[in-house]
Amino acid sequence: MEIKSFILSMYRSNCYIVYHNKKAIIIDPGEESQKVVDFIKDNDLEVILIYATHGHVDHVAGIKYLKDIFNAKTYGPKKDEIWFTNQNYNRLGYPIPIDSYVSEGDQIILDDIVFDIYDIPGHSKGGTILYNKDYNICFSGDTLFHQTIGRTDLPFGDFDEIKASIHKMYDLFLDETKVYPGHGISTTIGFEKLHNQYVKN
Repeated sequence: MEIKSFILSMYRSNCYIVYHNKKAIIIDPGEESQKVVDFIKDNDLEVILIYATHGHVDHVAGIKYLKDIFNAKTYGPKKDEIWFTNQNYNRLGYPIPIDSYVSEGDQIILDDIVFDIYDIPGHSKGGTILYNKDYNICFSGDTLFHQTIGRTDLPFGDFDEIKASIHKMYDLFLDETKVYPGHGISTTIGFEKLHNQYVKN
């Protein structure tokens, strides 16, 4: 399995392409997604699904564009449905096409690689992460960053919830678990336990 990351748009959000045996999933595609398209085509990859960890515009603005090109299934958290369907929230002027809404206990599969979905509210009501046990990695959306946490001043954000969600991650995952966040550089669970001043044990 390989992971390619892109920093997209003025929001500098991370979009990830996870690929294996020429099949790929795209995670959190924001605006200006042409470089994602170019990478997929240059590497002759088949996009099997597009996943949004949560519904905020900087992580979903490229979904329709990529879906139209690759005809891929799209997945997003059920509890963030309002961000996908209500144009007053997503600010795009059109609803985001989500084929399947998911929640904790669901899985997405890339070839023979299984990603478990966990609910981690706080930054948004429907925030989720993708976790793979075999590679010991997770994609944390805008919940946990390198030495900081996601903002909670947007609609449906909750500071106590995001702290509880991060403690949930600390309890569920090994210290060596690599975290690929929605913004900034990657980190590990163990590093954040020691150095993240926003969520101390």
